[in-house]
Amino acid sequence: MNTRLLLFLGLAGALPVACLASLQDSLQGTVQDQALETSVVETSTALAFATEFPALTPTITLTPTPADTPTPSLTPTPTAIWGDFQAPSELSATEIPPPMPEITFAEDVLNVILLGSDARPDTGGYRTDTMMVVSVDPHTGTAKLISIPRDLYVYIPGWRMDRINTADPRGGFEMTRQTILYNFGIDVDSWARTNFSGFINAVDALGGITVQSTGYLTDECGGVYRSYGPGSYFMDGFEALCYARVRKATGDIDRLRRQQEVVQAIFVKIVSIDGLSRLPEVYNQFYNTLRTDLELGELLPLAPTALQVAADSSRIQHFSIDLSMADFWRTPGGASVLLPKRDAILAMLVQAFGPEAFVQDP
Repeated sequence: MNTRLLLFLGLAGALPVACLASLQDSLQGTVQDQALETSVVETSTALAFATEFPALTPTITLTPTPADTPTPSLTPTPTAIWGDFQAPSELSATEIPPPMPEITFAEDVLNVILLGSDARPDTGGYRTDTMMVVSVDPHTGTAKLISIPRDLYVYIPGWRMDRINTADPRGGFEMTRQTILYNFGIDVDSWARTNFSGFINAVDALGGITVQSTGYLTDECGGVYRSYGPGSYFMDGFEALCYARVRKATGDIDRLRRQQEVVQAIFVKIVSIDGLSRLPEVYNQFYNTLRTDLELGELLPLAPTALQVAADSSRIQHFSIDLSMADFWRTPGGASVLLPKRDAILAMLVQAFGPEAFVQDP
């Protein structure tokens, strides 16, 4: 029973008792006063007076309010913080956060994760230097680029908290997909991966690209110092790789900006090749320099959207996780990573996709 209701009933029950007790005291006082004033009157008269006005005795008996019996309720089954995702197989250095709210996309939206690995011919393993989600919406004729720092420390479903760039080499696309979904609420449909040599060959196969730089950079690559400022720069494959990768004079966050500029330049160059009439030829060239699960038949319906976006650069929206959305942190093992500020990242995602994308169907 509600606590306020119990208090109300208690007060209501106590009120008549208090009134009766007060009345009894009053009447008894009256009898005593009159008996003193008529002390000369015969005892029989006094007794008769007292008999006529006997002391009041409360006759109301309060029935105790029965104690509330809680209504039986369902006891929820304890659920791990990771919900429907795979549980960790190893201990983590930090607490695992809950999954990010999943974003709702229209059926025709295509989400692709671009992965640039640091694999070299003389090395065995690799990590992912570049992670960028490309979201193409044919209905609005827009594309969104969302860059993720390689050192972002996140939960990798089925494993543990670790750098996000370890998901692909450990578990391939499926582990990467689950990681993106868990930490950003974005369900990616397909993937494309390339390494250094594949990237250089792809850009050279296009005859070079023109990159629109929006910032400043002076850094060394391949024994040559290169300087850039806001403006247009024609680059071959090697220079484009240098521009997208160097970070001695800057860092990972500035590198995200340059990677988006290079990806946009590649896209514009592809679209400009005879208005996509050579798309099958270009696809075959790129297929030999990178790996993807995207089929040519999935790309052809996006050609009109690609032309819209290429003709109007404002249709490409750029987003990235910067230092306002993460804190530097050193793991117990000594690794320097970025701890996500989840509220700030969620605010960025709401800005990118709109608050309506986060409303789940009942």
